[in-house]
Formats: sequence, C-alpha cells, structure tokens
Amino acid sequence: MTASTRYGFPSDAWERALEQAREHLIGLARRRSTTTYSDLCAAVTAIDLKPYSFAMVAFLNEVCSRANAERGVMLASLVTRKDTGLPGDGYFDFAGTLGRDTGERRAFWESEVERVYAAYAEGE
Repeated sequence: MTASTRYGFPSDAWERALEQAREHLIGLARRRSTTTYSDLCAAVTAIDLKPYSFAMVAFLNEVCSRANAERGVMLASLVTRKDTGLPGDGYFDFAGTLGRDTGERRAFWESEVERVYAAYAEGE
C-alpha cells in the first residue's frame, strides 16, 4: 500500500513534481548548465517546494536515486546553493549512501556534474 501523501503533498502531485524536476534538470544537463534550489522550486509547479526544506532534501534524494538507478549519476548534482555555488550538505550525505567518495567535496561535485552532462547529452 502506498501513502496518500509524501512530505505533506498528495502522492500523485509529488510524482508529477518529480517528473517536472527530471525534465527540467535533463534540459539543463543538455545545455551543460546548473540551477539553484530556489530556481528549481520555481520550475516545479506540481507542489510548493521550499528551497531549504526537509521536503526538498527528500525530493532531491529521490531524483538522485531514480537517475542513479537509470543512468548511474546523481541528476540533482545540477542544483546548487546561491551563496556557495555547491549543493548543500544533504547532497553530499546522500552521495555517501550511494557509495560515492565525497572526501574532496568540490572535486567530487565537479566530476559528478560532468558525468551528468555526459549521461544526458543529446542523443543519449
């Protein structure tokens, strides 16, 4: 049995939001670009995500889990903080649960972004 809500949002809206985020991030990957948490929130209209909320962390972890299963990359690597230009701590924590070595955070992130770009290049 599935829950009727996910982090306070209806499950069907959560799923639509995940697809919106996936499509948006794949578009960015194909343009070799990144985005911020707040800009991603604006691009996802199915639910009202807040940039630094617990729901956002769970949401991006799910985006990463799905892309990791499908293509072996963390698609949410393209989502960064405005102040640092890097993803937040939750991203690096989750990367560790996927077996990634995040000891050198910037180097890991830069490498993962390039892997995302390659995984979603046009024609792939």
